[in-house]
Amino acid sequence: MFALRKVPALPPSVFCVRRTQVLNTHRYFSIPAFRKRVGAPGLLMADAKSTTLSRLDGIRRMIQTEQNTEGDRHVLAVSNKTGRTLVLNRPEALNSLTLPMVQSIETQLQRWGKSALCNIVMLRSNSPKAFCAGGDVVSVVKTWKEGETTKAVKFFKDEYRMNHHIASYNKPIVAMLNGYTMGGGVGLSIHAPFRVANETTVFAMPETKIGLFPDVGASFFLPRMDGQTGVYLGMTGERLKGRDLLYAGIATHYVPSERYQMLEQRLQGLGTSDYDVVNEAIEEFVAQPEDEGIDYSLAAIRDAIDWCFQYNTVEEIVAALEQECMSNSEMHAEWAKKTLGQLSKMSPTSLKLTLELLRNGQKLNIKQALQLELRLMEKRLESHDMHEGIEALLVRKSDDAKWEPSTLEEVDMEALSAEYFDNPSNAIIEFTHRAAFTEYPHKFGLPTEKDIGEVVRGNNPQAGAFRMSREDVIQFFEKSFADKIGVRQKVDWILHIKTKLGDGNYAEWVI
Repeated sequence: MFALRKVPALPPSVFCVRRTQVLNTHRYFSIPAFRKRVGAPGLLMADAKSTTLSRLDGIRRMIQTEQNTEGDRHVLAVSNKTGRTLVLNRPEALNSLTLPMVQSIETQLQRWGKSALCNIVMLRSNSPKAFCAGGDVVSVVKTWKEGETTKAVKFFKDEYRMNHHIASYNKPIVAMLNGYTMGGGVGLSIHAPFRVANETTVFAMPETKIGLFPDVGASFFLPRMDGQTGVYLGMTGERLKGRDLLYAGIATHYVPSERYQMLEQRLQGLGTSDYDVVNEAIEEFVAQPEDEGIDYSLAAIRDAIDWCFQYNTVEEIVAALEQECMSNSEMHAEWAKKTLGQLSKMSPTSLKLTLELLRNGQKLNIKQALQLELRLMEKRLESHDMHEGIEALLVRKSDDAKWEPSTLEEVDMEALSAEYFDNPSNAIIEFTHRAAFTEYPHKFGLPTEKDIGEVVRGNNPQAGAFRMSREDVIQFFEKSFADKIGVRQKVDWILHIKTKLGDGNYAEWVI
């Protein structure tokens, strides 16, 4: 009798896909098959070695990474079956995006878009702390100060082109978000048709705190969020966490982090680019909410957000918040005080730019929105506030930025509009695709407030009856969304804050 030992671990050069992943080669080693074919132990060991090498050659072909440039080292391109994964691999900088990383992502997307062997693309991080904390604006500003202004602008031009490429990609893209997902990390994921969040995910668009404005397509996606939620998030930089992203519409699915690896493996083996099939596969891994009610940090203050941020000037918004501080609702009053404190730390110019940009973005298509952002960014690179804000927050790590002008009253909105919005720019984004939609073409998240309002008002012919009870509306959406987890909670909450009960207990939309 003899004992057949497991094949020893392979050297990194053979199979290095993810440093944290160990490939157990012994499971490819079929002892009964070898015993059936040969009888002698010596032949068995020789045949085992030959077969193992053959299988390893297959594994090399099935799983591979490409690391040819700086960008490729920080963005690993992984191929497995019919799935392709871009792994952000700059953990020491929380995966903040550099120009080489942006260019590497764009190159891989172009290759895989043309490949008949690729059915689906996934985006994920190798860091437990962050999906992507934003763009490496410290390096961009350094480049600008060194006189390489064209190269500094090129970072944003290429980044916005990549954002549009993701938004208009010809195959399903699944962004698997964990940890900090901010700024450029939002742009890398929000335009994908599938955006999966977990309990560690932290979303924010904090650009006004560094003298900038929400970009990477924020002028497109923030105004299209429920009510004034996007304007609030864009001006204050408020963070959302975990399930918040699902109910806000930033994520399409909520999957616990311990299921991410299984989800990726499931998607890699789907063998199809059918969006509905991809959606159904992700739904297999979603988690039920712990409570029957809605687990959303903004739920209790949404009406206050809509009331205070409905205005078209920052001064009016501040005045509404000051009034809200005297609200009979202690929760609303505390929220208003906190929000005024947040706004007081932001660049006054950035606040006015942001509000104007988001109001404009409501009327723009995706290309126009990104092009407008590039025009503003080109101007903002010349500003005192952008350099001061980045130096204070990201270099000195302090909240002591000295804004110029330092107050809202000193910012001349007419002059600001003429400089940023009316002044033509030579910077043009050379988009990869022609798509110029005004609404995202794929909708796999929860129903939006707009969707719910259309049904209540009787403007959705699929809903049938013009007058429906709240429960009728909920059941309609549960059926339409195939009992998607979170639908009942979201619809029920919206109905309670946006409708009143009319005659016969029918829901009536409140403007």
